[in-house]
Amino acid sequence: MQLMGIDLDKNAIQRIECGRRFVTDIELKAFAEVFGVSVSTLIE
Repeated sequence: MQLMGIDLDKNAIQRIECGRRFVTDIELKAFAEVFGVSVSTLIE
């Protein structure tokens, strides 16, 4: 994610995984690119 200009530390990722932090639209797009899937696949 850092290579894509998104600064997420391990604590932020942990909060996302536990449902205590929302993923922004920019982060969602970056996650989709990193995982090689569409945004709609991630939000299903």
